Amino acid sequence: MHEVADVTDRLPVTVLAGFLGAGKTTLLNHVLMNREGLRVAVIVNDMSDVNIDANLIRDGGSNLSHAKETLVELSNGCICCTLRDDLLKEVRRLAKEARFDYLLIEGTGIAEPRPIAATFSFRDENGVSLSDFVKLDTMVTVADASSLLANYGSSDLLRDRGETRNRDER
Repeated sequence: MHEVADVTDRLPVTVLAGFLGAGKTTLLNHVLMNREGLRVAVIVNDMSDVNIDANLIRDGGSNLSHAKETLVELSNGCICCTLRDDLLKEVRRLAKEARFDYLLIEGTGIAEPRPIAATFSFRDENGVSLSDFVKLDTMVTVADASSLLANYGSSDLLRDRGETRNRDER
């Protein structure tokens, strides 16, 4: 039998989603600069080998205290598909450390919010779920207001824009 944390002891999680360039990292830096003493863990996902968003957070004035807080980089894949197991492992590890007040997760610009949210209720072969340790508190989708209507009304396919999860996707 696996341990299940009391609802009040579960680490609250906010997931930031949105297209590339919509402002997720800017919002994340703003939240981190205004966290009012909360001990925060951050997971940043990037499709490339070099996690640019993690570098922007590290250099963006968020002043993460390495003694009290942590920044986890999940690179070269998407947390809603190829890096899902890595996300499960890291969230579980951070929750079990029991030293954080909050967990913020920034998905890559092509991550789909629904599969990320589903990760929190998924039960593995041992019957263990992230919802045993954490609670998905908030899902935030950031939209670039200046291009929202043009993208919404477009009939372009994401593959035609080069914005698919898998370059070979047809």
